[in-house]
Amino acid sequence: MQRFLSVLILLFLFCGSALADAGITFDKKSHDFGTIKEEDGDVSCEFVVTNTGDSPLLLLRAASSCGCTVPEFQKEPIRPGQKGIIKVTYHAKGRPGPFTKSVRIYDNSKPNHVSQVTITGNVLSSRTVEDNYTYQIGGDLRIKSRAINFFDVYPNKANRTRTLQVYNEGNDPVQLSFRNVPKHLYIECEPEIIEPKKEGKVLITYITEKVKDWGMQRDNFEIFAKGKETKMKDNRITITADILEDFSEMSRRDRDNAPVIEVESRKIDFGTCNTPVTKSITIKNHGKTKMQIRKIMNDMGKVFVTKLSSMTIKPGSTATLEVTFVPAECKMSAISHHITIICNDPNNPRVIVNMDADK
Repeated sequence: MQRFLSVLILLFLFCGSALADAGITFDKKSHDFGTIKEEDGDVSCEFVVTNTGDSPLLLLRAASSCGCTVPEFQKEPIRPGQKGIIKVTYHAKGRPGPFTKSVRIYDNSKPNHVSQVTITGNVLSSRTVEDNYTYQIGGDLRIKSRAINFFDVYPNKANRTRTLQVYNEGNDPVQLSFRNVPKHLYIECEPEIIEPKKEGKVLITYITEKVKDWGMQRDNFEIFAKGKETKMKDNRITITADILEDFSEMSRRDRDNAPVIEVESRKIDFGTCNTPVTKSITIKNHGKTKMQIRKIMNDMGKVFVTKLSSMTIKPGSTATLEVTFVPAECKMSAISHHITIICNDPNNPRVIVNMDADK
């Protein structure tokens, strides 16, 4: 009999919604944690919901906008007029800076009904200035990195800008200047004057219309604090980029008529030698238009000396690439190296040739 009554009660609670609806209201829709110390770890707040309807309220699901925010809610039905709790926890450790996170709450008050609550705050970093700005370059300046990589850069396409973060740890304002800047780089500081104990940004722009080379490029420039030039040290910044030809706008017809590269061999074995040895391979154009060899990329030009008979190869024609191994320039008893042939074949713009030598 008691079991029968329990079933009737459940039927009344859950099926009675056909005659009445649940309702949901929040005591608040947002919570500001204010300033949080990173070392304190997790912080939590509670949102109180009230069932303002006439049937049981079920919280079905809660989803956060980020894995750093974890919502918890009660699974039991909330009776009319009763309250329930939604707890939201933010994992502050390892996340310095301001944050705004949202949690979406799904319930049965209406079909597909969703509510949203928001948490905000600012996490004070437990890291020191030295942790955040690893390199001290003199003149009261610290920087986060000595190298900036632009990765892929396409000539005559949109300029690209990267940021180097700097910090003035001194007690006086600092104005930066830059020396030995390559023509294809434009550099400015934001703000122009960095106040004491404040951060600044060095904005480095790669001007693509001034790029005159292909393949991996490495450039350097120096940062100086005006009036403190003699105190600067280790202030050279390295810029790297890979200059690529853009074939993305080529039509199918252009691709069908494009040059096609074929390299006789992808490996050259010089064997053991104590004097310079020269070996050659043939490069053939199997396409329908002229092939332009943009560059033979080789970062060991004194050890492996390259010479190409022609930088332009007509359809059906060949060019000869000579590679000379110079043992006297090699400090190792055995060496493995490679060169890269860069050309205007849209389907195979880079061909790697590996080389081995002993002495």
